[in-house]
Amino acid sequence: MQRKPYVGAVIVAAGSGTRMGNVSKPLIMLGGKTVIERVVDAFSACPSVDEIIVVCKNSAPFEHLIKSEKQLKFVGGGDTRSDSVSNGVNALNKADLVCIHDCARPFITAEEIEALIAEAVKTGASCACTKVRDTIKYVSDEEKCRYTPKRENLIAVQTPQVFRRDIYLASRATALKDGLSSTDETTIAEHAGFKVSYVETSELNIKLTDANDIKIAKAICFLNERSEI
Repeated sequence: MQRKPYVGAVIVAAGSGTRMGNVSKPLIMLGGKTVIERVVDAFSACPSVDEIIVVCKNSAPFEHLIKSEKQLKFVGGGDTRSDSVSNGVNALNKADLVCIHDCARPFITAEEIEALIAEAVKTGASCACTKVRDTIKYVSDEEKCRYTPKRENLIAVQTPQVFRRDIYLASRATALKDGLSSTDETTIAEHAGFKVSYVETSELNIKLTDANDIKIAKAICFLNERSEI
């Protein structure tokens, strides 16, 4: 019988919240829970997840909020998001797979996380995504349209992103050697020559970036409570 892979989740919550008016996004209340509670609850509910690392600037505001039956640890963030992810991965006790998620996506579900882990077990790397609905234009600096890519070939990349630990470490090392800076791990993995499988997730897996996103998130919570979505 094949051994179950040890899965470590790295939840990145070390951002400054500048576009949110310097508001701490993990502490925003949505439907009676903070964002960080919602995210940790989703990962705690995953049978495949063995350990959870929360990467943050200061753990004090979170420690009394978060309860999990999984192994859970707080570690400090880095100068960049990529550095914060690296700090989280390095803090894992052990890991065959690392599952990286932005805390600013509070509506990820345990079922979606499980599906992404299962895909990464098969392929080595997986990433949440949604299809693009809008027509996309690539424009020059002068705002002139250069071309219009086919919508059916476009996806919006999200988190979680799951990697075999050796793939993540090799990708990180290659990115540092080549001076590649990226805000997501699929970019550095593909730069290093690894293939990533993209798994479609719900369009509710939105990212909280500015105040308008909070309004949308509150509406999602309201409709969820009424069982209308």
